[in-house]
Amino acid sequence: MTGEFVGRVREADLLAARLDEARSGRGRLVLITGEPGIGKTRLAQETVARAAAAGVPVAWGRASDDEGSPPYWIFRQIVSAGRQAAACPRRR
Repeated sequence: MTGEFVGRVREADLLAARLDEARSGRGRLVLITGEPGIGKTRLAQETVARAAAAGVPVAWGRASDDEGSPPYWIFRQIVSAGRQAAACPRRR
Protein backbone atom coordinates (compact mmCIF):
# COMPACT_ATOMS: atom_id res chain seq x y z
CA MET A 1 0.00 0.00 0.00
CA THR A 2 1.31 3.41 -0.85
CA GLY A 3 0.50 6.63 0.92
CA GLU A 4 -1.22 7.32 4.18
CA PHE A 5 -4.75 6.03 4.70
CA VAL A 6 -7.00 8.88 5.86
CA GLY A 7 -10.66 9.80 6.04
CA ARG A 8 -12.31 6.47 6.71
CA VAL A 9 -11.60 5.90 10.40
CA ARG A 10 -15.16 4.92 11.33
CA GLU A 11 -15.49 2.50 8.42
CA ALA A 12 -12.01 1.03 8.98
CA ASP A 13 -12.79 0.50 12.65
CA LEU A 14 -16.08 -1.21 11.76
CA LEU A 15 -14.31 -3.53 9.32
CA ALA A 16 -11.59 -4.26 11.89
CA ALA A 17 -14.30 -5.24 14.37
CA ARG A 18 -15.95 -7.51 11.77
CA LEU A 19 -12.56 -9.10 11.05
CA ASP A 20 -12.06 -9.77 14.76
CA GLU A 21 -15.53 -11.33 14.94
CA ALA A 22 -14.78 -13.54 11.95
CA ARG A 23 -11.52 -14.67 13.53
CA SER A 24 -13.47 -15.74 16.62
CA GLY A 25 -15.93 -17.79 14.54
CA ARG A 26 -18.70 -15.24 14.04
CA GLY A 27 -18.19 -14.37 10.38
CA ARG A 28 -20.56 -12.41 8.20
CA LEU A 29 -20.73 -10.74 4.83
CA VAL A 30 -19.82 -7.07 4.65
CA LEU A 31 -20.70 -5.07 1.56
CA ILE A 32 -18.85 -1.82 0.84
CA THR A 33 -20.92 0.47 -1.37
CA GLY A 34 -20.80 4.06 -2.51
CA GLU A 35 -20.23 6.47 -5.34
CA PRO A 36 -17.23 6.01 -7.64
CA GLY A 37 -14.01 7.49 -6.33
CA ILE A 38 -14.86 7.72 -2.62
CA GLY A 39 -12.30 5.14 -1.51
CA LYS A 40 -14.14 1.80 -1.43
CA THR A 41 -11.26 -0.12 -2.99
CA ARG A 42 -8.68 1.50 -0.73
CA LEU A 43 -10.80 0.73 2.33
CA ALA A 44 -11.05 -2.89 1.22
CA GLN A 45 -7.31 -3.06 0.52
CA GLU A 46 -6.52 -1.75 3.99
CA THR A 47 -8.80 -4.37 5.52
CA VAL A 48 -7.22 -7.11 3.40
CA ALA A 49 -3.77 -5.99 4.57
CA ARG A 50 -4.93 -6.20 8.18
CA ALA A 51 -6.40 -9.66 7.56
CA ALA A 52 -3.23 -10.89 5.86
CA ALA A 53 -1.13 -9.62 8.76
CA ALA A 54 -3.33 -11.71 11.06
CA GLY A 55 -2.99 -14.79 8.82
CA VAL A 56 -6.58 -14.67 7.60
CA PRO A 57 -7.15 -15.93 4.04
CA VAL A 58 -8.94 -13.44 1.79
CA ALA A 59 -10.81 -13.83 -1.51
CA TRP A 60 -11.32 -10.82 -3.74
CA GLY A 61 -14.05 -10.13 -6.30
CA ARG A 62 -14.62 -7.05 -8.42
CA ALA A 63 -17.80 -5.78 -10.02
CA SER A 64 -17.85 -4.84 -13.67
CA ASP A 65 -19.53 -1.79 -15.15
CA ASP A 66 -20.23 -3.93 -18.20
CA GLU A 67 -23.92 -4.82 -18.44
CA GLY A 68 -22.92 -8.13 -20.04
CA SER A 69 -21.13 -9.55 -17.01
CA PRO A 70 -22.32 -13.01 -15.94
CA PRO A 71 -24.87 -13.41 -13.16
CA TYR A 72 -23.38 -13.40 -9.65
CA TRP A 73 -19.98 -12.54 -11.15
CA ILE A 74 -18.44 -11.23 -7.91
CA PHE A 75 -19.46 -14.34 -5.99
CA ARG A 76 -18.21 -16.62 -8.75
CA GLN A 77 -14.80 -14.93 -8.55
CA ILE A 78 -14.71 -15.37 -4.77
CA VAL A 79 -15.63 -19.07 -4.95
CA SER A 80 -13.00 -19.62 -7.63
CA ALA A 81 -10.33 -17.87 -5.52
CA GLY A 82 -11.34 -19.97 -2.52
CA ARG A 83 -11.02 -23.18 -4.50
CA GLN A 84 -7.58 -22.17 -5.75
CA ALA A 85 -6.45 -21.32 -2.23
CA ALA A 86 -7.72 -24.64 -0.92
CA ALA A 87 -5.80 -26.50 -3.64
CA CYS A 88 -2.49 -24.83 -2.71
CA PRO A 89 -0.64 -26.22 0.30
CA ARG A 90 -0.01 -23.63 3.00
CA ARG A 91 3.46 -22.84 4.22
CA ARG A 92 3.99 -23.04 7.95
